[in-house]
Amino acid sequence: MDVLDSPKYSYLIKKQPFYYKVFKTLFYYYSKLVFTFYTPITVSGRKNIPNDSFIFSSNHNSHLDVALLSVAAKKDYNHFAMLAAKDYFFDSWARRRSINMVMNLIPIDRKIDGVRKFSIENTLRLCKAFMDFDQRNLIMFPEGTRGEPGVMQPFHLGAAKFAIHLKKPIVPAVIYGSHKVWPRGKIFFSWPSKIKVFILKPVYPDKFLTVENPKEEDIKIAVKTMTDFLENQIKEKTKLLYE
Repeated sequence: MDVLDSPKYSYLIKKQPFYYKVFKTLFYYYSKLVFTFYTPITVSGRKNIPNDSFIFSSNHNSHLDVALLSVAAKKDYNHFAMLAAKDYFFDSWARRRSINMVMNLIPIDRKIDGVRKFSIENTLRLCKAFMDFDQRNLIMFPEGTRGEPGVMQPFHLGAAKFAIHLKKPIVPAVIYGSHKVWPRGKIFFSWPSKIKVFILKPVYPDKFLTVENPKEEDIKIAVKTMTDFLENQIKEKTKLLYE
């Protein structure tokens, strides 16, 4: 069966079920209340958000970061998706349904002995279908996991690779303060603290992939160059905040 015809992923490529939209909207407004009264945020650079679909990429120090990016963009959770391990989130019906009530997840398969059972091409097709419907967006953390505040881990190539294949810009962002509210390793919120989100200028893939009919080697070079550029943009802003 074609992945775009699978009922398992229909919520990604068609109009979502009503109850999915309701729960995502309610969770978004709950997040807005938290970020207004409990741990207020200030957002700089909203003018840098494109009118079309984009990939949001930022530093990552807390479980709050996804909600922060959504609220910072003034787009509720119906308008964002994240990549998630297929074997963990999608092979369990209950887990898939419960998580997708509040966040759109797109499956990506982890390699076992160098092989993916669910191809990266299928993941890209779902991402494209999701983004093309109502100009929705992706959130990707190039560090791959939560890191220590102010210490940037080397960026993975995934965000740039997806941007180039999907022909979508990356919007870099820097989050400061989420680690104080919900530190890594903690189950519950800590003391309230102000959070800042800086939205930087979008990075367009055609700046790095300029040939009309690129070969595999051209794409690899463009992905690496775009990743390095993105990493430098976010690192420079992060250094200023932690100095």
